[in-house]
Amino acid sequence: MKKARIICHRGDSIRAPENTFASLEGAVALGAEVVEFDIHTSRDGVLYVIHDEAVERTTNGTGLVAEMTSSELDALDAGSWFAPEFAGQRIPRLDAFLDACVGRIVPYAEIKAADPGDVRDMLARRGLLRDAWTFSFDPAIRAETRARVPDFRRSVLYKHVGSVARAVELEAAILEFHPENLTEAVAAEARAAGLVTQIFYAGNDPVVFEAAVRSGIEQMNIDEVDLFRQVEQQINSVSG
Repeated sequence: MKKARIICHRGDSIRAPENTFASLEGAVALGAEVVEFDIHTSRDGVLYVIHDEAVERTTNGTGLVAEMTSSELDALDAGSWFAPEFAGQRIPRLDAFLDACVGRIVPYAEIKAADPGDVRDMLARRGLLRDAWTFSFDPAIRAETRARVPDFRRSVLYKHVGSVARAVELEAAILEFHPENLTEAVAAEARAAGLVTQIFYAGNDPVVFEAAVRSGIEQMNIDEVDLFRQVEQQINSVSG
């Protein structure tokens, strides 16, 4: 069987603070093909790599990203909350984060609050647009991306679209499953329709990983990379 492509969810977030340069470097060191990250916009229009709309959980600051200036965000410590050795990690500006991806790892940009056209252009200027893709939980951002920047590859969630046919109708490139809605039959239908199959799973249950491998899932958006590779190798060695 072919090995699945690894997407490090928020970077190597098991060993380093999520959505930082340290977690990006960890993803590269793991041999991941893709890094997933989240984007918010500061009050003065600078794009940042951070998951939450507020900074409390992952920095030493307080407040909403959208209400803070870039100088305020740049001053925050985004590493100490995770472990003392990561003190001094900053919230990455998106332009610098993408610079660090060039020639090393493919970006998967989840847009929480940003102009998809700006994100697309930043990728294009660095030669990253062809392989990168995007997603948003915000339906308005999803619609805007499809309408305004159709060359920006998009993923959709099976739980949102409900069928392979709808994913194709929306011109998605990637169909992402969750463990509860993954079946071998639907995964095979998606591949036959030209969609890349992907699963998101932030847990560590080997049974979930085994189901993904047996379903032929092509891309794994996960945290526990080492555990998945162990399960994958075991199944493939028996099947081979």
